[in-house]
Amino acid sequence: MEKEDIHLYDLYRILFGNAPILFLVEIVIRSVITYIILLAVIRGLGKRMSGQLSFTEMAVMLMLGAIVSSSMQIPDRGIVEGCFVLLLVLLIQRFITRNMFKSARLEDKILGKMFLLVKDGVLQTKELSREYISRTQIFAALRSKSIINLGMVKRLYIETSGAFTMYTYENERAGLSLLPREDEDLFNSQQLVKDKMVCNICGEIYEVTQVPEICDNCHSKEFVQPVQGNSLH
Repeated sequence: MEKEDIHLYDLYRILFGNAPILFLVEIVIRSVITYIILLAVIRGLGKRMSGQLSFTEMAVMLMLGAIVSSSMQIPDRGIVEGCFVLLLVLLIQRFITRNMFKSARLEDKILGKMFLLVKDGVLQTKELSREYISRTQIFAALRSKSIINLGMVKRLYIETSGAFTMYTYENERAGLSLLPREDEDLFNSQQLVKDKMVCNICGEIYEVTQVPEICDNCHSKEFVQPVQGNSLH
């Protein structure tokens, strides 16, 4: 379109573009056909597409949006063209998935690996840095699972899908409080452990008489009193 063809008072062009009004009916037909085919493709990709997405699944979803939009709305683009690309994406995804079953190395390269974020109530700071996950994100995720004491977490993994998997101790243990200190009433309702100190960054626990100048795990100099168990008083 030339700049001479653009006029602010041209409401027809602004509302309907350069296509005739009849093209709106064609858009409905294109949309219905593309929607049906898209559903078939997503069904073919598997149930994972409706849950937590892996890297390859996310890439496919982004591609699907770009593919279907042009075949539905651009007058000089045909539906067959878009459907062919949809089918191609489905075949590529199936090919990659099948080969990942055969090669663990390929699966690790494409999907990444599972990482251990919390071990025996202590944050694994190197793994957090590698995965670009902050303490705030970890603490929020644990609080959403009604965990208010880091010491109660036996293991916390981040899966290749980005989901967290957690295992907790059954018996009460001391650990770093996950409650925000800004909420004084709730924070002070916890039972403090007076004969121990805990690193305020990673949760490493020390006897009160053996607290080092810097934490052995994360090299922090911040130590606070740990709390006992996972209940409030």
